Amino acid sequence: MARHTEKGASEEKARDSMGGSITASSWNNQWNHLSDQAYRRLHYLGIQLTRSLRKLKRRSYKLAARLRLHAIVKGQKLGSTWARRAKLTKEEMLLPVRRVRHAVSDVSFKLSIAKQQGRAAQAKAAAQITWECVQALGRLCCSLLNYAAPAAAAVVLVVTVNHFRDMQFALSVEYNGEDIGYISDESVFEDAEKIMQGRIIYEDYEEPLDAVPRYSLAVVSDEELTSASALANELISASGNEIMEASGLYVDDTFLGAALDEGKLQLLLDGILDEHRTGAEDERVEFVKDIRFQEGLYPITSIVDYNSMADVLTSEVAGEVVYTVKAGDAPTLIAQEQDVPYSELKQLNPNIEEELFVGQEVLISRSEPFLKVKRVVTEVYDEEIPFTVNETVDTSQVRGYTKVVSYGQKGLKEVTADVVYIDGTETERTVLSTTVLKEPVAQEIVTGTAAPLANVPNSNSNSSFMWPVDGGYVSCGINGYWGHTGMDIATSRGTPIRAAASGTVVIAKQQGAYGIHVMIDHGNNVQTLYAHCSGLNVKVGDYVNQGDLIAYVGMTGRATGNHCHFEVRINGRYMDPAMYVGNRYPGR
Repeated sequence: MARHTEKGASEEKARDSMGGSITASSWNNQWNHLSDQAYRRLHYLGIQLTRSLRKLKRRSYKLAARLRLHAIVKGQKLGSTWARRAKLTKEEMLLPVRRVRHAVSDVSFKLSIAKQQGRAAQAKAAAQITWECVQALGRLCCSLLNYAAPAAAAVVLVVTVNHFRDMQFALSVEYNGEDIGYISDESVFEDAEKIMQGRIIYEDYEEPLDAVPRYSLAVVSDEELTSASALANELISASGNEIMEASGLYVDDTFLGAALDEGKLQLLLDGILDEHRTGAEDERVEFVKDIRFQEGLYPITSIVDYNSMADVLTSEVAGEVVYTVKAGDAPTLIAQEQDVPYSELKQLNPNIEEELFVGQEVLISRSEPFLKVKRVVTEVYDEEIPFTVNETVDTSQVRGYTKVVSYGQKGLKEVTADVVYIDGTETERTVLSTTVLKEPVAQEIVTGTAAPLANVPNSNSNSSFMWPVDGGYVSCGINGYWGHTGMDIATSRGTPIRAAASGTVVIAKQQGAYGIHVMIDHGNNVQTLYAHCSGLNVKVGDYVNQGDLIAYVGMTGRATGNHCHFEVRINGRYMDPAMYVGNRYPGR
């Protein structure tokens, strides 16, 4: 039974193996068949595509040849047609010449025959020839008229078109019963009416009885149109008021009045400008406001005498304002209290930042004339060029370390600028050109990038701090008495005090119980403090390396003997310095 089972299993395994090989063989045959079919189809498509392209190429060549042949034939036909037309035109042009030549030969022949027949025949022939010449001349004139008549009509048409082209439709204006001119549209009348109203400054002016304009359509040339200014003169003339020819004075388009003597007012204005001239080269002096004279007709009520006009032109619209300095005043406080921009206050008082004492008068605003004068002058001056700072990174130094390798030097340039002064105060400066006289020299510095003191160890064996004094001994430790926040290192006056670790000086001053003291920030919320110094060797912002001289031992502030009060602060907490520098001087 066991043998039979083993035999059946082996036969089944053989059948499975044979079935697997048959299946793989059939798949290979199918794949080869499909590949062969695909190749045949692609080969057929390629052949058909090649044939189609060749056929298209042949057809293109045939079409191009036909078009070329058609163009040649068409060109030849056009050429022959134009040649025939040119020949016919030539014949038509030469026909009168041939006729004249034929007539001349005919006349010569007739005269020769008549000469042989006697004087009577000659007279008859001459009369006949004269008549024929008259007839020929008449025919020639008719022909010329046939050509000249269309040309003359064209000329007449052009002249007529040009004449009417220069004409245009306009409105004829009737005002207070008078025709006062032609305008292109009603807006011109409105502008003229505004100009007229602007010339009236007193209530004595009487409105005309009929102030409503009437318009009618008219065809006029451009030269006949009336401008708004000229129409304003006509309106005033037709108003029925007493009028005069005068010069109106306008300041920023505001009418101040009309003057009979424009020259006298012009002299006054020139005098105001002359007061601001300094005689500098290329100096330009002018009024800030636009001032112009407008000649025209003005109601007699608008005529202002010279003295009244001069009073207006030389008047002031605002007076000078000053402020008397009181105790506790500062430039910025004065600007805030007086509601004046600080830049304007400094411009009016250039030395206010250097000199400001109680009782001093500070100019808040200048007197402002009715006619401000602008003076523009071209100035040439020297100006410093700031130097750049080139920074080199030193990864061996901690962040905050800075060392100047070479100091920078400022350059110098010559500046040409247009400077604008209004009533003597500079208001604008426009640089026209610059010329470098001396190039600046860049400053070279080295900065550290290493992380600052990463941590503060709690044992002296691996501390990052060093003993801060050249010698000395601990006279009082932290909490040695109530409120004592550091370690006192006693030694003689003037003994050097050195930075316990690298960092940036954040305090260097004399104040309170600490007296003269220094605080160094080492990063990561770690600071050290050195108090009761007799003198300092650093200032705020300095970067110091570990061991650098920063101060000298003393007894300033609340101290009873010469010593250095040394503190270590971490995150604002007072730590025991002995944990970081030990209890005794280790020596140098």
